[in-house]
Amino acid sequence: MAAGDEVTSPELWRCDPDELGELLQEKEKAVRLLQVEVLDIVAAIHRGNVGKTLGHRNTLGMLQDLLRLSPTEATRRYKRALNLCPSQALTGETLAPTLSIASEAMRRGELADSQIDTIVGVVTRLPARVTIKDREEAEASLVEHAKRYTAPGLAKVGRRIHDHLDPDGPAPSEHENQKPRRELSLHTGRDGRLNFTGSFDSETGTLFSEILSPLAKPRPAENGTPDQRSVSERNGDALAEALNLIADSGKLPTQGAERPHLTITINWDMLRDRLGVAYPHSGAPISPEGVRRLACDADIIPMVLGSDSVPLDVGRNERLITPALRKALIARDKGCARCGRPPRWTRGGTTCSTGPMVGILALTIACSCATAAIA
Repeated sequence: MAAGDEVTSPELWRCDPDELGELLQEKEKAVRLLQVEVLDIVAAIHRGNVGKTLGHRNTLGMLQDLLRLSPTEATRRYKRALNLCPSQALTGETLAPTLSIASEAMRRGELADSQIDTIVGVVTRLPARVTIKDREEAEASLVEHAKRYTAPGLAKVGRRIHDHLDPDGPAPSEHENQKPRRELSLHTGRDGRLNFTGSFDSETGTLFSEILSPLAKPRPAENGTPDQRSVSERNGDALAEALNLIADSGKLPTQGAERPHLTITINWDMLRDRLGVAYPHSGAPISPEGVRRLACDADIIPMVLGSDSVPLDVGRNERLITPALRKALIARDKGCARCGRPPRWTRGGTTCSTGPMVGILALTIACSCATAAIA
């Protein structure tokens, strides 16, 4: 059976692997050529302002309304039509496409939609100071690389082109010169989990990545089992460890005449029995088990409250693990007593005896992997 013969779906199983491969390529090329016709129609709609004539918001609105496209897909087709289809001058003369080299390749069925979008993005983002000749050479290079690379590979080629033609990058605005753009939005959910989104400038982003990288490395278990955490989970654990290291550095500025601290009020019976929930001053709930972990390296301040929660007596804070005792624990334990992490990632903690709580404290050095208990 020739590759060009019509094949209905129920008969495809009769084809051998080579025939299926050829058939797939042929049909994909046919689809791409049809897409070119669609883009030519979109370009004509744009030139004639047909969208508003037919009662749509604009060309994008017409694409969304008639073809039921999402705003994202409609925008992609619109950009392809503007850059890869002929336009018309005021005198009525037909003008060549902005990206004529990519347009010719597209009309031969050689470019996938994702490759077209990548090429358009790379070339149109080149600064105005790049000469026409350099633009054309960049476009030709991308089209040639498209014969071997998918869109992600083309994006890497595009970055190298930008680095060559625009090594200094876009000139920062006056506002950006005054202060780099760094944003971080925080939202605490009802369950106490903190969700955040944001973006950093390239310098801060590079520093952030370099800090997380060594902390996010896969850590096999003691029995040699590979680390089962996903990349996102390892990054989350790495950020938690980085925050602990920062908090322990002693170099953070003061706030309210104190170093950064977390104040938690919890009933003694609740702390001992691990039942109920505690609330720090921020309002987010923390389980008693979480409070116990925090208390393993905390300043404990006993406070007696009256029936109306009025403080009757406030004690003095007492450090459970002094710097001198921590050094002794490091010398003895050589790191976390449970997982073996290095001393700089650990804290001095306390664990109770395995029997009933009888007020006997056993000192150990542990990181956040260990659950410390206060008896």
